[in-house]
Amino acid sequence: MFQGMHLTITGDSHVKKGIVCQDSSGVYVGDSFAIAVVADGHGSAKHFRSDAGSRIAVKITVELLKKYMGRGDFREQFKAHPEFILSQMEKQILMKWREAVEEYHLENPLTKEEEEKQAAAGGRLRTAVIYGSTVLAAVIADGFSFGLVLGDGGFVVLDEAGHIFIPVEDKNSHANYTSSLCNTDAVHFFEHWYTEEPVRALFVSTDGLFKSFASEEDFLRYHGLLSQMFGDAERMEKSLRRNFEKRTREGSGDDISIAFVHAAGEGDTSENVQ
Repeated sequence: MFQGMHLTITGDSHVKKGIVCQDSSGVYVGDSFAIAVVADGHGSAKHFRSDAGSRIAVKITVELLKKYMGRGDFREQFKAHPEFILSQMEKQILMKWREAVEEYHLENPLTKEEEEKQAAAGGRLRTAVIYGSTVLAAVIADGFSFGLVLGDGGFVVLDEAGHIFIPVEDKNSHANYTSSLCNTDAVHFFEHWYTEEPVRALFVSTDGLFKSFASEEDFLRYHGLLSQMFGDAERMEKSLRRNFEKRTREGSGDDISIAFVHAAGEGDTSENVQ
């Protein structure tokens, strides 16, 4: 019933400077629902392990949403109390990310080089800060869909009528600031959206994609073009990779990630990418 794909490429400026990719992405496709998640590690001096932070964000978010969606009574409960459930999801994503980051940190002590980075960034930092990352997630299911956003990036909906729009975005991000899982009050910065109207596709992407377009209109138009390739996974992946490499090379030089899930129509042959 549903299909999906995700792709992350390292930014051109990161390649030239020998910097690891800070983005992560993932997709899960089940029998009755599909999940798409992206995360963008901040990468600045005090967030020197944000590549791990973004990977952890994608992993725990996919796992948590799978657990929610797998409950027998979830559909009924969600339709009855969507705001409450979305709020609970946000709290648990944040809590589980921080727990996972602390565990990773204990298992992987700072190297001497990283200790020097921490000192240069102002001394001992909170563990969460070192791993700072955004997270954006989308879930499509039979009868309802929803999304969660913490930090800059793009969340795009393609509805059954063919309308493409951005239903929600981070209100706190501006200039060089973005909401983050490492913020002490991060739970208050989540934004969410849900609908019981039929949805054809949901897309989430890191800000490296949005920044590569001259306008929001061009950004949305691009998603429409992507939807025309649903059903041909090989063609789409090649097109995405080629286009992203060009965009980061000729644009901001930033990492770019996208993850999307969509209803499988007649003739769709795309494979699940996980």
